[in-house]
Amino acid sequence: MKKKLFVIGGIVVIIIVGLVIFRSILGNKDAKEQQFRTVLVEKGDILVKVTESGKVEPITTVNIKSELAGEIKKLFIEEGDSVKAGDKLALVQQESSQAKQVAQARASLERAKLDLEDVKRNLERKQELYQKGFIAKKDVEDAEKSYKSNKIQYELAEKQLWLVLGGTEPIKPQSLASKDFDNIIVKSPISGVVINLNIEEGEMITSGTQAFGGGGTALMTIADLSKMIVKTDINEVDVGKVRAGQSVNIGFDAVRGKVYRGVVKKIAPAGTIEGNIVVYPVEVEILGSVSEEIQELHTEGAPSRLESRIFAQLTEEQQNALREEIQSLREQGARRSELQDAIQKKLREYGVTPPESPPQPTFVHSQPTDEHKAGIELIKPGMTADLDIIIGRAEDVLCVPKEAITERDGRTIVMLIKNGKPIPQPVTTGLEDDVKVEIKEGLKESDEVVITGFERRLPEGSERSRGRGHPM
Repeated sequence: MKKKLFVIGGIVVIIIVGLVIFRSILGNKDAKEQQFRTVLVEKGDILVKVTESGKVEPITTVNIKSELAGEIKKLFIEEGDSVKAGDKLALVQQESSQAKQVAQARASLERAKLDLEDVKRNLERKQELYQKGFIAKKDVEDAEKSYKSNKIQYELAEKQLWLVLGGTEPIKPQSLASKDFDNIIVKSPISGVVINLNIEEGEMITSGTQAFGGGGTALMTIADLSKMIVKTDINEVDVGKVRAGQSVNIGFDAVRGKVYRGVVKKIAPAGTIEGNIVVYPVEVEILGSVSEEIQELHTEGAPSRLESRIFAQLTEEQQNALREEIQSLREQGARRSELQDAIQKKLREYGVTPPESPPQPTFVHSQPTDEHKAGIELIKPGMTADLDIIIGRAEDVLCVPKEAITERDGRTIVMLIKNGKPIPQPVTTGLEDDVKVEIKEGLKESDEVVITGFERRLPEGSERSRGRGHPM
């Protein structure tokens, strides 16, 4: 009897323990389903941009060549010197064959000059005789015709000598007999800076008018550094968003603390393939640096300050992992936009909300003033530039994090908290950046929406949208 009671008691105890465990499991499950994070709908600014990098080049670049072959006797400039249009660059002594051509052309001109002077004296003499009645009018007309013919021959000989000398400047009559024609002065066709000097005194050069040998020796390169562009390649995914005339914020690693403004000038109509990716060459003109206030606003969220603001929220292990991933991507040649996307993704994995980008100004394209050009002298050809092409901007609009947006049955919804419970709320979205989405309709300021922990309650067939391209 006692043994039977003992068995019954054991069974009761087991049943009770089982019930307790079962209720505990159900309770935990319900608790887990109720655990989700929420945020309030707030007003803010959204900036949509295409981020790329490129190289600086002058808009105007001229390779200087001599129209005559010969020896460089003297250089009047050095690399890096500023020159004006018409300044002397180099003195070239012609080679023997071209010197012979110049001598022949000069001799032809001298003969034409003597013949012209002779027929002119003959014309004057016959005019005088005709006035005295000693000769017929036809004799005067013949002398006039001969004078005009010789004048044409003289002008032709002068033109030939001018062409042999390179055709750079008119020939002064008093210089026709000068031996200075044996030496040619090469002058600058534009104002700018000598960015490359390719020759030294004593070197032999070939003529820039010859059809062989690459078109002659390039003596130097002169560029107008007051007008610069950035050349970049934009992939086929983003190029459809870019338009000529859009404003661009430009930064340089070599010029820290300054933000420059620019404008999209040209988009190539045809793309090229680079690394199995179709890209389109784009040119951005640099207009000048912006004001100090805008620079401070622009650099507030720069990568140099991002670490101090974000890494403080991460554990040491997470910080090291993030740094290693960034370094790995840089070694693989990742672009700036790819680095930013990787950082944003990693921060979300760690449960850290990426910081909102500070508002950045857009600019209306206009002719740059002297104030705008301030600081442009710090930019050099070949520098790497980071470009933020401003695609769209919304100011003081309702925003929610991208994680709050969900697709259900072809509609865009958020999970809105009402009376402590989440319910589906259809919304109309607008612009979106890497962090936020603009809400045009469906929510009001201070509404509470779910951003994480509610995926399990979504019906089958629905999916969370991350990085969707909302209509602009």
